[in-house]
Amino acid sequence: MSQSFLDDLNDAQRAAVLHGEGPLMVLAGAGSGKTRVVTRRIARLLDQGVRSSQILALTFTNKAAGEMANRVQALFGGYVRVATFHSACARFLRSDATLLGYPANFSIYDTYDRDSLIKSLLEDVGLTSTKVKPAAVGSMVSRLKNCATKPGDSVLGDNDIARAVERIWQRYEERMQQLGAMDFDDLLLCFLRLLREHPQKAESYRERFPWLLVDEFQDTNRVQYDILRALSKQDGNICVVGDPDQSIYGFRGAEVRNILDFEDHYPGTTVVRLEQNYRSSANILSAAESVIENNKLRKQKRLRTDNAPGDKLLLFHAGGPSEEADAIADRVLGLSGEGAALDQIAIFYRAHYLSRSIEQSLKDKGVPYEIVGGLTFFERREIKDLLAYLRVLVNPLDDVSMQRIINVPPRGLGKTSLDKLKDAAAAEGMSLREGVSLSELHVGLSAKSRKALLQLGEALDKAQAASSRGAHQALKVILEGTGYIQHATGIGDPDDIAREENIQELVSDTISFDEKNGEGLAGYLQHVSLLTSADRNGGSGPAVQMMSVHAAKGLEFDHVFIAGLEDSVFPSMRAAAAKDGIEEERRLMYVALTRARRTLFLSHARERMVNGSMERMQPSRFLKEIPKGLLADHEAVWHRFSREEDRADWSPDPDPDPDAVIQVSVGARVRHDMYGAGTIRRVSGMGIMSRAVVRFDDGIDRELILEYAGLQQLGDGDFDL
Repeated sequence: MSQSFLDDLNDAQRAAVLHGEGPLMVLAGAGSGKTRVVTRRIARLLDQGVRSSQILALTFTNKAAGEMANRVQALFGGYVRVATFHSACARFLRSDATLLGYPANFSIYDTYDRDSLIKSLLEDVGLTSTKVKPAAVGSMVSRLKNCATKPGDSVLGDNDIARAVERIWQRYEERMQQLGAMDFDDLLLCFLRLLREHPQKAESYRERFPWLLVDEFQDTNRVQYDILRALSKQDGNICVVGDPDQSIYGFRGAEVRNILDFEDHYPGTTVVRLEQNYRSSANILSAAESVIENNKLRKQKRLRTDNAPGDKLLLFHAGGPSEEADAIADRVLGLSGEGAALDQIAIFYRAHYLSRSIEQSLKDKGVPYEIVGGLTFFERREIKDLLAYLRVLVNPLDDVSMQRIINVPPRGLGKTSLDKLKDAAAAEGMSLREGVSLSELHVGLSAKSRKALLQLGEALDKAQAASSRGAHQALKVILEGTGYIQHATGIGDPDDIAREENIQELVSDTISFDEKNGEGLAGYLQHVSLLTSADRNGGSGPAVQMMSVHAAKGLEFDHVFIAGLEDSVFPSMRAAAAKDGIEEERRLMYVALTRARRTLFLSHARERMVNGSMERMQPSRFLKEIPKGLLADHEAVWHRFSREEDRADWSPDPDPDPDAVIQVSVGARVRHDMYGAGTIRRVSGMGIMSRAVVRFDDGIDRELILEYAGLQQLGDGDFDL
């Protein structure tokens, strides 16, 4: 074997590369040279006389597969099959799908094709309610398939989507077979079915690929693991590489138990631990290890490094999101002034909505940035829809915005109906917005369309009246009058939560703007336009990288910021409620920490606005798991946040809404629609700027803006003293 394959490997890496026959599990910690080991092992096999056609290497993205194949070719000069699970299964099924009753040239349906078929099947069984969206049904079908189960094998819950899945499941499977088509999930399931139903075929694949390698093994789901077990014998030459501490895709069906139970399924497995970290400073690594060691669902390993201790992790205690964002932006400017490349600075957040305040601060300070794997806050579809609604209120002549929202949410207005309305409005010299509210222009439309248009016109009229009290009141009426939240969050996919959080953040942004400015809805829209008009990077030069923590996996940067480190944010409240959810959130924190090479900046806010109420936040439990000796408090050069009584620049609305602002006093009992009953602890402000701190019966203090909180005062009989 060529000695060059081994020259720059440490002892553990060399052991993994040189391992001979039999099952091998490489536990590869963050920054430990995992990809180098995988590619060197493939090159070593080729050098030892294994034919490239006998090796099957599997990973999860086309990009990773291409990079691995290129590295092997550079090392050895030979071609080896490196593929994603889906592409490998699709290729194999082209030869053998006929054994399952599919044509060799079967079609592969993407998500759009799948949902189109589901829509027609829902219509066939009479399920045409707007509560049952084809995309939501398709998403649940996909989740079941990734778990290798069916509606009868699992509890879907008692809701409209679950019942719809049960109604159309069998029809969908039969129709796909009749069409000679497979959806994306079927590629895996059908290949697994082939291996199970045709043992001779399974044996031929085992003989064809006696050497099996799997990268990012911790991300496999149930079906993928079952395929691997069917392709390899218990004493076979299967090599899996992964890290249970970086298993963060449970929402996609990944099962961390696959890597945890591998040794039980493959007795005699050789385990190699890659524990030498080449990426991070010693302090960063110690912090990450201190956090992840609190998990129970893991394989024992301890990363170490020869790197210098480096700087302590900076911890910033912010008053609110704006202060947090400004501190991050100022620190970025400081790093840049010290010579740091902007594209080696990354800002992570657990949820996409957290990017809004950071984006605004970076833009205000002239710092170029780009969103990795996503859109800027104001580019997101749900935000653009709602801003279009608001623009129509300010400018009824804006036909472009009106056309965007006239059938969003769907109102049964087809192209023909819309064209008739546009023509009728144009003939009268009216805008589309004016035509919506004028029933005389609806002649020739169906009764359903006429009703939908009048309802939309009524909602816009009410929002128009509410806009005199500010951007938030206008947005509030739009959301209530159109059912937009239900429309945007009823898709049934993992992004439902993100869309809802984005809408809530837009609500919070309008409240914040109304509090700080007296410019009304028009002023708010101008403010948004100024934020979005300039190119976010201002050119093609380097830019700060902003992304969710999930998008950061596999990346590394010299300087990393992690924002929003509060309980219920990171860890996410919804994720934490799931079984083993805190452990997956902790793994996500571990991934975030281990992306940094030189410095880490951690921040949390004392309060955030949630659903129109200012909530007191608690620092993330993960911060408490980092030894204090590794942390240093970051001191901002300013301190924006002040107590309520110090906010002298706030002025009451001269004409507050008497119905919205209830009169409360300390000690009074009140009820909130979301949080239940509580007791007033403190009151401040005047008019529509009145606020109250309420201690709810769950023991949590929340600061609420009384105009928006919708509190109901309770009588003596409604509570126990």
